[in-house]
Amino acid sequence: MNTNLFDLDGTLLPMDVEEFTKKYFGLIMQTMNENNRDGKMILDAILKGTMAMVRNDGSHTNEEVFWETFVEATQIPQDEIEPEFYDFYENVFDKINSGVQSQNMIKAAKLLKEKGYRLYLTTNPLFPRVATLKRVRWAGLDPDDFEWITTYENSSFSKPSVNYYQEVIQGQHLDVNQCMMVGNDVKEDGVIETLGIPLYLVEDYMLNHDNLEIKCRWKGSSQDFLSFAEGLPEVK
Repeated sequence: MNTNLFDLDGTLLPMDVEEFTKKYFGLIMQTMNENNRDGKMILDAILKGTMAMVRNDGSHTNEEVFWETFVEATQIPQDEIEPEFYDFYENVFDKINSGVQSQNMIKAAKLLKEKGYRLYLTTNPLFPRVATLKRVRWAGLDPDDFEWITTYENSSFSKPSVNYYQEVIQGQHLDVNQCMMVGNDVKEDGVIETLGIPLYLVEDYMLNHDNLEIKCRWKGSSQDFLSFAEGLPEVK
């Protein structure tokens, strides 16, 4: 086993997802209102676009699906409003950074890389790359530590579809027998086990909305995962 697939939100990045979402949507609405847009309409269109990405069948990228849905809902041309979104992510998004980092997960990720493990960031690709890299840095990590980071530009499926993981595995030419997943969501991250890839469920911010039976290979706190990483051999 020489390849580690990491979830981001709630795994590498400590996060109460509901609190984050509330702040994120509130800031989006406020920013768009300040831009003389209808913030509520924009937010409703973002939600529709997000649901379209979750249902994406792989025929288009998540980015394409999002903007097709958004433009249909708002009748605002993409090239007119997209720069406002990028400005938001570059200059406003950081306001919702809680500043909380998991030193255990930072140490574990860096230790695994030092030991020669390949690191991939398999975060749900519902955000553009600019926003995803921001969140990686919020977690106290360097995006360059990862060989691949899923974003809405480079993905055609979303969690919890198993096709999302298959797309990463096939696109990156990964050997499922050499991979393990590290995540906090029983459903979204646990579905990877149907491909024969074991999950380490990090329980600090564990999500199990459907009250599913937990059948993962390993589970424990971020401290437990750090100890687990310390016990793994170097990759030769």
